[in-house]
Amino acid sequence: MPALTPQFVMDLESRMRHVQETEYLQLTKNLWWDRCTKVMTSGARREIVTWVINTAQLEDQGKMGGNIAFDDMLVKETEFESKTAGKGLKLRRQQFEDLDGNGVHLATDWAAQMGAQHAYWPQKQVASFIKNGHAATSLAYDGVPFFSASHLINPMDAAVGTFKNLYTGGDAVPIDASVTADVALANLGKVFGRIASLTMPNGSDPRNLRPSAILCSPTLYPRAVQLTNARFIAQAAASGGGGADVEALITALGYGQPICCPELAGYESDTTFFVITEQVTGSQLGGLVYIDREPFSTRFYTGRGGGNGVDAVLDRTDELEWHTSGRNVVGYGHPFSIFKCKAA
Repeated sequence: MPALTPQFVMDLESRMRHVQETEYLQLTKNLWWDRCTKVMTSGARREIVTWVINTAQLEDQGKMGGNIAFDDMLVKETEFESKTAGKGLKLRRQQFEDLDGNGVHLATDWAAQMGAQHAYWPQKQVASFIKNGHAATSLAYDGVPFFSASHLINPMDAAVGTFKNLYTGGDAVPIDASVTADVALANLGKVFGRIASLTMPNGSDPRNLRPSAILCSPTLYPRAVQLTNARFIAQAAASGGGGADVEALITALGYGQPICCPELAGYESDTTFFVITEQVTGSQLGGLVYIDREPFSTRFYTGRGGGNGVDAVLDRTDELEWHTSGRNVVGYGHPFSIFKCKAA
């Protein structure tokens, strides 16, 4: 192997950059996390997101129009604090200069794996937040767990009432093999109705939500695909038997193609699924928020000022090391953007 010279390091790091970018782009093709997450860039360690609560509404002012009522516009905010994630690789000079050292392979393989990790990191965090969203410590901005049966319709006024984004127990809507296909489809219809009935914080106007996707485990995915793509579904004898034409119904429900989430494999016996919603008006928050304070990057020697700097480093060291890091954080957003459907 050649000596550890600046030119050798430059060529090595050129390969490392190439494989890292290739792996990053390859993995991003199959990710789902941005379907339920709002991505925001930040210029500070702590990001405070503020939005106006939709409480304004018209009222009858009488024949003469003099009975004017004034709105109190309410503002809510939630805070996210970025954290650092990273890793490093350290290789000794001998691993490059000896024929059996494998230093080049170790360096390029590490760069490739880190490229994949850069792409996958947001999804890994989002999946963890979703799976643990029912925990007592996983609080939404209204002070209850993100998946809860007692979210405030108006986070500033408990008197307006509550809504659920957790369906379980008596509200369970299973779609797994424990129920027949026609019952499972009826349960998706129930979810649609519950979501569509949610109101704005003013307590009267509809929020105009509708399902847009189903997140489910690989085990539940085939059943979800069957339900959302079927033209005919066999009915149980209690429903009259025979086959029912369900194509129009499925189209109207609007669930779209289900999303297979490997991260949910084995989660809650592979029977729980999550419904992502969309609303007519935009919002500062999604179901979850990914604050990107500092995108992931790898620090290379040949990016530190040119040949003289590399010469000096190589002259005084018997090992090379590379660091990769980024600053970001995932947090909970609007509870009405994701609904958890637990079979029992």
